[in-house]
Amino acid sequence: MGPMYYIGLDVHKRTISYCVKDSSGKIHAAGSIPATRLDLDRWLKKHFRSRGAQRWKLRCSAAGFTIT
Repeated sequence: MGPMYYIGLDVHKRTISYCVKDSSGKIHAAGSIPATRLDLDRWLKKHFRSRGAQRWKLRCSAAGFTIT
């Protein structure tokens, strides 16, 4: 099993701020993206598929985002 990452998302109407840390507390990514489904999907693919986490799946609904 690979390293464990913790993701913090601060979701607002126009932007989503994010921070990705590993279990030791090292920050791997931080920043802001537009708050759209397309931009969030691109962000997930860019930051996690390259690290071998093909199990990431994004489902968007009226109630919000579920990442499994």
